[in-house]
Amino acid sequence: MVNGLLKTAQGVPPGVSTTLLPHQDATMKVEALKCLVDILKSMGDWMNKQLRIPDPHSPKKSEAGDNNSEPGSLLLVNGNTDEPMEASDTFSEPSSDVSDVSAIEQRCAYKLELQEGISLFNRRPKKGIEFLINANKVGNSPKDIAAFLKNASGLNKTLIGDYLGEREELSLKVMHAYVDSFDFQGMEFDEAIRAFLLGFRLSGEAQKIDRIMEKFAERYSNVIQRPLPALTQLISLLSLLYCEH
Repeated sequence: MVNGLLKTAQGVPPGVSTTLLPHQDATMKVEALKCLVDILKSMGDWMNKQLRIPDPHSPKKSEAGDNNSEPGSLLLVNGNTDEPMEASDTFSEPSSDVSDVSAIEQRCAYKLELQEGISLFNRRPKKGIEFLINANKVGNSPKDIAAFLKNASGLNKTLIGDYLGEREELSLKVMHAYVDSFDFQGMEFDEAIRAFLLGFRLSGEAQKIDRIMEKFAERYSNVIQRPLPALTQLISLLSLLYCEH
């Protein structure tokens, strides 16, 4: 049910035909968002009860109420209980719903824009990174971009390796930040390479492989504080590891 509401709230995907008129589609989105808000509120109320957290919007009981007043009536400021007054949260609820709906819309928009950037990266890596930076989904520092490439899901591993192997200034800085983010302490040489290559696949171009593996060798040597085999031996071992797969 929740998945259905989420799809309705996100609207009809681009390129998909629908019989709904624009105002009908907008109404469906709003109603779906309201249902999601109600579900979230109900879950929150249930959790509060489990944790015995009091409802901040519930009216407090009057300690000096009139014994003759009808059950459920609230004492007015002037002490008259003939006409019960509804709790003030009744009037604030619509604005609360609007803010909740707005927050959900913002989260949906953020996720959709992030997915658009990932999709663009999987076609043209440089354009994808540029889009994500301009959309404030990724920081513009090499460290931020490297963290995104290392941790984001849905990225094409071959294209990550292709981007890291580029010789342009930004790509080189990102590659260095990416490699430096690994801590190879306590790892044997082959273990370190396997861990390093889990997040991307090396490009088929020899120059790109050399750039990445030279930086890897430097990082690993600095961490374990002992010299590595010659780079040619490193590439040979790497080829053997690839043949295993």
